[in-house]
Amino acid sequence: MSGGGPIGRLVLVSGTGTGIGKTHLAEALLLAFPREARVIGLKPVESGFEEGVLSDAERLERASTFHVQHYRIALRTPVAPSVAARREGVVLDVPRLQAEVARVRDLADVTLVELPGGLFSPFVDRTLNVDFGAALRPDATLLVAPDRLGVIHDVLATTSAARARGFPLHTLALVAPESSDASTGTNAEEIASLLPDLPAIPVPRATPDALAARPELRRLATELLRLPPRDAPGPGTPREHPDRS
Repeated sequence: MSGGGPIGRLVLVSGTGTGIGKTHLAEALLLAFPREARVIGLKPVESGFEEGVLSDAERLERASTFHVQHYRIALRTPVAPSVAARREGVVLDVPRLQAEVARVRDLADVTLVELPGGLFSPFVDRTLNVDFGAALRPDATLLVAPDRLGVIHDVLATTSAARARGFPLHTLALVAPESSDASTGTNAEEIASLLPDLPAIPVPRATPDALAARPELRRLATELLRLPPRDAPGPGTPREHPDRS
């Protein structure tokens, strides 16, 4: 799939914040794809890395059906990557990270990339996650949010800011929080009335394997796999996204 021809689908997973279950959802989604599909999960940059503890990137790799060595950055300090990199004297080589995602994408049917933190968290210097993600020219972006009080504001604010940048969102995943509140289970309906063009799926508390077997994730995986492959754009050529508004 090289030489400027059709390339694999690229799916981004981001969220309204950090520590809300992005990796758990990404792992489950990878497992929901047919095992015969070449599907790979990447987390190009990760902070809070600990020796002897399964990292987010390793969890995604474990759930993938396709494996290839790739360049990634693991930072030990559990703060935003831009801050962790400065503290640890590590250079976040954004062009190299982007080129590596493009290389892997050219080999797989679906490449799932989990971004660190929230969609508008800083990635490096003045580059936000949304800027890094947009440069990857994804076919779909999944927004993960916790199904708890305050999520309506967080989803509306994130969606509004993304659309203002011409960055469309494909699906909202509402993840059941560890401790539910009076809004849990009702937020999806409220969000649907305010954002009728943003499909939402509920994600209950369950293991990735159990979530992968749920019809909602199976359907989402099938839809993502069936996205029409797009021709690789030339250098500096922006790829147009479908208008979902």
